[in-house]
Amino acid sequence: MGLFDFPNPAGWIEGAKDAEMVRQVGNAALSAAFSSWISGLWALGQNRFFGFAASMATSAYLSLRQLETKGFLTLTVPNAMLEADNLSRFQTERKM
Repeated sequence: MGLFDFPNPAGWIEGAKDAEMVRQVGNAALSAAFSSWISGLWALGQNRFFGFAASMATSAYLSLRQLETKGFLTLTVPNAMLEADNLSRFQTERKM
């Protein structure tokens, strides 16, 4: 480190690129973790003794879908969960 350090705009750009890549990797890891958790709950809910788990999976998906629309997550869930008769049993409300 010298007596005077001059700003390095090229270093700023490289740092921003690295931060974006780290953010994308983090988003991908979170997406995979949430998708597997939701899919696991859904699969568990197909058992007659754990039917409540399917409702938990659907409500978790509907809650996290808000982050998906903002581009933060990419959720992958079973098609059966997205059927209209399943989703019609839930309602999302926001209180401001």
